[in-house]
Amino acid sequence: MKKVLCVICALVIASLSLPAASAVDKAYLKGDADMNGRISINDATHIQRILSELAECNTFWELFTADADNNGVVNVNDVTMLQRHFAQFYTTLNSIPDGNATIAQAAVTMAYEHKGDGYYASGKKIYLDAFRLVSGGDTITRSCDRFVCAAVRWSGADDNYPLGHVGTQADYLAAHPDKWQVLFDGKYMDSSTYRTEAPKGLQPGDIIIECDAPDWRTHTFIYCGEGLIASIFPDSADYGYDITSASYDDIAPQCSYWYLSSTFFRVFRCVKYEAKPKYKNTGLNG
Repeated sequence: MKKVLCVICALVIASLSLPAASAVDKAYLKGDADMNGRISINDATHIQRILSELAECNTFWELFTADADNNGVVNVNDVTMLQRHFAQFYTTLNSIPDGNATIAQAAVTMAYEHKGDGYYASGKKIYLDAFRLVSGGDTITRSCDRFVCAAVRWSGADDNYPLGHVGTQADYLAAHPDKWQVLFDGKYMDSSTYRTEAPKGLQPGDIIIECDAPDWRTHTFIYCGEGLIASIFPDSADYGYDITSASYDDIAPQCSYWYLSSTFFRVFRCVKYEAKPKYKNTGLNG
């Protein structure tokens, strides 16, 4: 049995389909063991049992250890980490549903499917509904900072994430290392090296802050990954979209390609979602 499961692991790594896998098998692999569209504590517990049988495959499965914070207990933060990993790596299985389970899922759910769809558009209904819920009456819906804030708050990641502007958001991210990890050793990365291709090691939901100087922050967007966007919008799978973004006054949230226009950038990752999120369970639907 273990050998068979190890072969399945190898096939997933090679990004091949699993032709004979049952719906339940696929659900286990995606992490949604009870197939309710969300990864829950029960799912994580089940995953942990499966992983105990797959120890010999640790070069791959160690990424999915259910007890992500190594405290001996499967908790909400562990589930969030699992969900981010599954969204990143399981790109060949059943479609990952839209919704607001993670920052990336919330962002893609709220975004128009195609680059260009957002130009001078009002925004998708689900985005406008979610924005109204989390913004406290703010009316600037076409703006990069507002969109990122809406995705972060609606996903349940950080209820206090600032609406904007970008500089305020960047200062907030840097000031809360308990919730937000600064990637690449906190460095200001040279945009010219990554103008049209994201650096290695990003995960869906990572927040990018562009800047022309440390105190001059110009733009923000969300890296979502090709796999997640293609899972939610399969008709656009060949376009290579890997981010979601908006722009002040002219572009409503839309899926797009990685592109940097400023001189430097920094990347932040949420490592601790809210234990009791204020906006997450809203019943919104598109």
